[in-house]
Amino acid sequence: MQPMKKTSEHISKHFDAVYSAKPDIKYSFDIRQMGPKDRQIVRYLLDCGVTGKRYLDVGPGTGRWLTFFRENKAGYLGAIDISEESLKRCAGLCDKTQRADIGTDRFDFQSDFFDIVTSFEVLEHLKDPGHYIQELLRVVKSGGIIMMSTPNLTSFISRARGLFGIPPVAVTSDPTHVRFYRRQDVIELFSEYKVRPFFISTSFSVNPFTPKSRLRIPPIGILASLSDTLLFTIRK
Repeated sequence: MQPMKKTSEHISKHFDAVYSAKPDIKYSFDIRQMGPKDRQIVRYLLDCGVTGKRYLDVGPGTGRWLTFFRENKAGYLGAIDISEESLKRCAGLCDKTQRADIGTDRFDFQSDFFDIVTSFEVLEHLKDPGHYIQELLRVVKSGGIIMMSTPNLTSFISRARGLFGIPPVAVTSDPTHVRFYRRQDVIELFSEYKVRPFFISTSFSVNPFTPKSRLRIPPIGILASLSDTLLFTIRK
């Protein structure tokens, strides 16, 4: 148990430092000013209906999506994170927060409680995501939505980087990434829990040396698997 504790403490301190360094942000949800991934998230959530819904953000960061739900009059807002700094920044947006190691700790919310759960760019931080997935499925209502994202190991730029002997962006972008996913890996992972992810295409960069380049291509048809991010939803 001691090595796991050290790992959790390391991750907590890492993200405390990351969020402490970020300035206060006034978020805008004008689709015209958003990137392709965020536009898709906003469109999907608005289509689901947000007003009056119970919403949980697992890994809320600096509170971007909590702000979105609050501005759209969600009925209840919850957040879970391992970082005290993240939760401190999100506390004013939430009805309830929980500091937890999501890989091992039970979520402090009732079963079948939330209409919508999001967990963006979290899956890749967990070596064994089984407990985390079970808890996501436990707290969301029957018919409810879970929306998630994770870096795509076989995105266009990661494939292009391989030609130059450069590791994929998913591997190099964050030292706390411990597991990496292709689209098929996500499907196989969630099949263990008898649910199937529905993927939403976003975009991919065409510059392997500058992954955050503004020059991007919307992946259509057979190009869908080349998105920089695997954005997907699960309906319980």
